[in-house]
Amino acid sequence: MENQRSEKILEIGIQLTAEHDYDKLLARIIDCAMELTECDGGTLYLYDDGQLNFCIMKNQSLGINRDSKSGEQYPPVAMDEKNVCAYAAIHRKLLNIDDVYDCEKFDFSGPREYDKLTGYRTRSVLVFPLVNHEDKLVGVVQLINAIDGQGNVISFDEDCEKVVQSLGSQAAVAVSNMRIMQEIEQLMMSITQVFTDAIDARIPYNYYHSRNVHLYVRMLVDHINRQYEKGKTTHHFDNMARDELLMAALMHDIGKLVIPNEVIDKNTRLGNRLPLVLERLAHLTALFHIDYLEGRIGQDKWVELKNILVDAEGHIQELNRKNKLSEEDIEYVRRLADLTYTSGSGQVLPFLTLEEKECLTIPSGNLTRTEREMIQSHVEYTVKYLQKMNFDKRYPHIIQWAGAHHEFLDGSGYPKGLKGDEIPFEARILVVVDVFEALTSSDRPYKKSMEQEKALGVLDEMADAGKIDREVLDLFREALAEDHGQIHLVNR
Repeated sequence: MENQRSEKILEIGIQLTAEHDYDKLLARIIDCAMELTECDGGTLYLYDDGQLNFCIMKNQSLGINRDSKSGEQYPPVAMDEKNVCAYAAIHRKLLNIDDVYDCEKFDFSGPREYDKLTGYRTRSVLVFPLVNHEDKLVGVVQLINAIDGQGNVISFDEDCEKVVQSLGSQAAVAVSNMRIMQEIEQLMMSITQVFTDAIDARIPYNYYHSRNVHLYVRMLVDHINRQYEKGKTTHHFDNMARDELLMAALMHDIGKLVIPNEVIDKNTRLGNRLPLVLERLAHLTALFHIDYLEGRIGQDKWVELKNILVDAEGHIQELNRKNKLSEEDIEYVRRLADLTYTSGSGQVLPFLTLEEKECLTIPSGNLTRTEREMIQSHVEYTVKYLQKMNFDKRYPHIIQWAGAHHEFLDGSGYPKGLKGDEIPFEARILVVVDVFEALTSSDRPYKKSMEQEKALGVLDEMADAGKIDREVLDLFREALAEDHGQIHLVNR
């Protein structure tokens, strides 16, 4: 029997060390303690801020399985030596009580009142502290009613004391290590958010975009997990995968740090070039006027050129703001760009430069091919930055997911032109959320925001065209409906 328990303790130690989910780890501690001591019930308290806080309670006879997230609120255990758990915590001492009804040293009025209400009979109690390798108190476990092979309540024997002391040490170390990992993750997330704030100082709307994508992804992932529990989807995110995807959502656009602001913030065709164009037109008007006054051109030619330049000033400002151009618009710009002024020294001054002509002949949108390629390169820079952050062990997929947030299922995305199954499910989530947030955002300098339903309609068209994942879109639509507008977006 002793050998079996020793082997069981070793096995449990391995299990506790291997567990990466904090809530599952805590539940496992109680399960192991009850299994090793063959008892009916157990309660786990964690020590924090100078008090013992309720964490988990289980009782097999009464069918109880509650934790701190179940909705019922339990007050912290008073650090009073009359309380058996507090005494064990204060003195770091294991306590084995044969019958709580015969014990006067501690106040067991709570269990006795509970017994009256439920008809249960609390008898034997074994309480032991969880003390880690740094001799710091982590928590306390209270076990009740050891059971023999015939189902009778008995006292906890000395073997039980030995095994729970061993378990207590292993459990305390496992909890401490898990907390350290959580603190590291929180630090990493804080650093990431500070980094994102740095982007805000340079590209205000991109900061809001990244934060809002993060919030939408969190909403969607939690919805997917609820649907998985209901058997309505095969997709599921454990805590590690959830954290990794949320980190990818925050970091997916950090490559925009290297993209010039005049390109990212460009909300017209000419952008910051317009004042220079208008200044040149005014300068040309003055030069032609001087030529007329000095007799180098006649009055008719002067009037013709003046009218062209005056018309160009108004026409260019109008075209500069247009989202789409007609063939007539494009032809007008081409004719204007063919005109030049030649000085007496032979210097040629064009009405429009080649770059300005390109900007003003873009059929749709504001970006030239070079500018569009420059913005698209932000994904490659995102990958480069993330590769330098050494996420490999903790977040092995973050580079792959964040680096594919502009890839489409039909291969028309960038930067790699991935198709179908080459795009992971997590990246497909980022694609849908990224497009939706961009469409509905109210802080973009180059467009008006869309209503939610209209944006979903655009996404429907993209799904029908085979660009984005229909299943992800449907899950996202469900998550939005389930959320009822409770998500607290930034700058909305």
